[in-house]
Amino acid sequence: MKLSLRRLMAYWIDFVLLAFKLVGFQWLLYTITSGFPFDQLNNGYLIEAWVLLSVSLPVWLYFICSEYYRRQTIGKRLLSVKVMSIEGSTLTWRQALLRTFIKLLPWELTHIIILIPEPWYRLKDSSDTSFLIYIPNIIILLYIVILFVNKGEKGLHDFTAKTKVEVELKI
Repeated sequence: MKLSLRRLMAYWIDFVLLAFKLVGFQWLLYTITSGFPFDQLNNGYLIEAWVLLSVSLPVWLYFICSEYYRRQTIGKRLLSVKVMSIEGSTLTWRQALLRTFIKLLPWELTHIIILIPEPWYRLKDSSDTSFLIYIPNIIILLYIVILFVNKGEKGLHDFTAKTKVEVELKI
């Protein structure tokens, strides 16, 4: 399998695993607390703060810690790829943080665009700002194009963090 496709599949696997875990946590919290804190989230800024703390932060920590300590997320491990510095060594904290920041930027922009100042689902007419959702989507397409142009070895977040991804050789 081409490295580009392995990387995209690894990311998809990580996303699905994280979504199940985080949605499960949110459901459990909602059930145990009879709706708290969800019933208190009455404006876009509060909802964004909750999403940042209960969804984004755990996802960030997952990617940063997995790639810093093990060079792999679960998805990367399943597809036998690993991340490293361009010299081939383990990532520094700075590299892991920068790589994750760039990788998840479209996701975070999407949260901000659809939640602030008011969530789209509460607006009667969001046509004046709805075009903004194209920004993270264009960034994602750019990420994918860069990944395929570089045959999977480097995505935009790898160029920025001075990292690369290779197929892990099993011995």
